[in-house]
Amino acid sequence: MNQTRDESLKLLTILRLDAQRVFERIKYREPEYMHHFSAKRTRDHFPEVFKHRYDQISVSDFMNCGEEVIIGLDQFYHKVDDLKWYLMVTEDMPGTVNEHVRHTIKELEEAYEILQLYINAELDSHREKAPPKIEAPVSDDFNEWSFDNESAE
Repeated sequence: MNQTRDESLKLLTILRLDAQRVFERIKYREPEYMHHFSAKRTRDHFPEVFKHRYDQISVSDFMNCGEEVIIGLDQFYHKVDDLKWYLMVTEDMPGTVNEHVRHTIKELEEAYEILQLYINAELDSHREKAPPKIEAPVSDDFNEWSFDNESAE
């Protein structure tokens, strides 16, 4: 699939927002989902916490993304998936799980910040490459722009 500049901008925006939403859920809802996990010993809520769109995007959609963005996405979502996997299969005690989650969130935050820098830089470069808008001067006197006046000169 050959993407236009507008499609690339939209994809980068979707990726930026998707990473932001999953990161916010993991970081800011951590007390809630960890309390639920510890108190009820259930993992049923984790799929909603870790839900994202990254794995629904095809490889061909990334062809117009820069190498840094692709690497940043891989590193960020790899950490997201590692944490999800750990929480889904761990038999660690709640204290150890809480410590592991907090440590991973710090690593995830670093990966998220780097990803956001790469995406924002690429978005800015796409916007800078946009063709300049040409605006014609506006005049109340339309005769000023007629072809007859040009031929008289």
